[in-house]
Amino acid sequence: MIKVFYDGNCSICNREINFYKKLNSASTILWFDIHKCRKELKIIKKTKKTCLKSLHVVDDKHNIYTEVDAFLIIYKNISSLKFLYYLFNFKMIKFILNFFYRIFANYRYKKLYDSCKL
Repeated sequence: MIKVFYDGNCSICNREINFYKKLNSASTILWFDIHKCRKELKIIKKTKKTCLKSLHVVDDKHNIYTEVDAFLIIYKNISSLKFLYYLFNFKMIKFILNFFYRIFANYRYKKLYDSCKL
């Protein structure tokens, strides 16, 4: 079972995670709002601030995935989205997607958290 660490205070993140939750009928994913799971963050040795900056997924072997790789692991574990895993899991495609993901993630983080203390 994989573990997904997401920003529960971000409305865009919440909409996307709720969409995935609906599709995850096999319950193969555990969802952790990073604002409510200090214990789990300590287990994976990540700070709240680090996890706020990008999506984090931990697999059964305790490998940690971030950014686009994290989404690919989610897609791989939801049967109706598995085709996206095979469609986007190529080095050049991931490079391009990560470029745009980082722009969005940095903008989102600055807009939501740079002006306030964690």
